[in-house]
Amino acid sequence: MVETTTLPAPNLPKFPLARYLKNQPDNVEDRVILHAPQAIAYAAGSSEVQRFTPTNSLDAWLLRSPQGATTVDIPAHFVSGDDPIVLTGPKNAGGLLYVHVGKGAKVTLQEKWASGGHVLGIWLMLVIDADADVNWLSYDSFTADTVLVNRTATLAANAKLNWTLAGFSHNSGLNRVDVRLLGQNAEATVNVGVLASGNQHVNYTTSVTNEGQHTVGHINQRGVITGNAHLMFNGIGHIIKGARGSDAQQENRVLMLSQRAEGDANPILLIDENDVTAGHAASVTRVNADQLYYLMSRGLSATLAKRLVIRGFLEGGLAEIDDVRLKKELFATIDRTLVAEDA
Repeated sequence: MVETTTLPAPNLPKFPLARYLKNQPDNVEDRVILHAPQAIAYAAGSSEVQRFTPTNSLDAWLLRSPQGATTVDIPAHFVSGDDPIVLTGPKNAGGLLYVHVGKGAKVTLQEKWASGGHVLGIWLMLVIDADADVNWLSYDSFTADTVLVNRTATLAANAKLNWTLAGFSHNSGLNRVDVRLLGQNAEATVNVGVLASGNQHVNYTTSVTNEGQHTVGHINQRGVITGNAHLMFNGIGHIIKGARGSDAQQENRVLMLSQRAEGDANPILLIDENDVTAGHAASVTRVNADQLYYLMSRGLSATLAKRLVIRGFLEGGLAEIDDVRLKKELFATIDRTLVAEDA
């Protein structure tokens, strides 16, 4: 029997997770499409579901109805080169995605979702072996009404993960990123850039747990809110007992563009060891009037000045994206959303 406990994170204030878990996920089974060299092993089918073992209520919900399951195995010491490995979500479904990166591999991956539907569930499980170096981009542009996303990663000794999540969807729901630094000297940086608009009610909970000694975990979350949207950032840094010499840092910053917008930034540090460094910062604010005045004094319109300020603010969460075409697409999405809000 599957144990269904609460989401393993302290305090999700004002976020109605239990209400979302009462919904039934769309009963559509489809798979993630892989674009990669032939050396990458790819499998899809019902047998792949066995890789996913639920440990909490969110996990159990994600496995409640048939889900398309996909596994990707990247061999040891594989180098992706200039072309990233691209994983594209199905058109009208969620799914389960298991990615294993072998020892010493150096890879760049892009995970893209533009799925539609009513209620979708996404579960990504990323396993990184020792000495591997992973640059991962999650690009969410869902058109579904409600989406619950659970992304988990485990890192072995000396592994490195640079994870950027670009949230430019129109859904409500939960985005959870949970990184566990298991091996000694493992390092992870999680950057999040989000634009919430309309009537969205969305939560981003990002947690990094330092379990091995001399591990480094950094969280940087930036969000912009327009219209009637409500955006909540929870950042959780946890250094467990015995993880000596570890470092946990985080920033959670929210910029509100309208009087009706609501924003929350909740930094949480759980420190169970003495010989460590840790820190956090959080802010919820509106567009800086002095910045707007400076730009407008140089001849820019108020609308253009506001967009430039917003771009600069979100750049802090998206700076690690080095794909020029993709970054151009992201900022085009920002402009379209702001134009719609100003109309």
